[in-house]
Amino acid sequence: MAFNLDDYEPVAARHARWLESRYALYKAGENGYPRTVTHMISEPGTDICVIRAELWLGDVCIATGYAEEVRGAGNVNRTSHVENCETSAVGRALANAGMAGSDVNKRPSREEMSKVHRMSQGTDPRMPSVQVTQPAGAASDKQIGYAKSLLKKEGYPYPQGLESMNKGEMTALIDALKNGTYTPPNNDDVEEPF
Repeated sequence: MAFNLDDYEPVAARHARWLESRYALYKAGENGYPRTVTHMISEPGTDICVIRAELWLGDVCIATGYAEEVRGAGNVNRTSHVENCETSAVGRALANAGMAGSDVNKRPSREEMSKVHRMSQGTDPRMPSVQVTQPAGAASDKQIGYAKSLLKKEGYPYPQGLESMNKGEMTALIDALKNGTYTPPNNDDVEEPF
């Protein structure tokens, strides 16, 4: 799969051109005011991000686009997988609205083709293979560690399944520990802390 990333237009260039052209029409009294709206479809804070982008002219949605990125999959996604996902979704919406650049064979944006390149290489050679470290909705390592420290401080054993609790269950446990309303489980439902 050989291609040159320089042959593909960045989303920022497409987006600027779309806004400029549509705003000129809006000022001339044609169409509605141009807007780009994005929505996070996936649960915030998870390792997999899904974004939906919408292009609007006044009160009419003229195009949508979806994108998915995985935290840590490539250099940019180490720190900015949500932002990268949003940019890609906007690029998809722009392509669906006919703003794919001058060459119809180059419909994907440079950002999309960068992802294709990453995936065709297996992983970014500068980092180890990507692993999703936390399923959607699971309590974070930080929450689990905090709950363990509160339990240990109060002298309570760890409840059964502590490390597999979801975010809501973990938040309720932490709140109960902080408010002094926690009731420890009976001896059949405890795990040794070490």
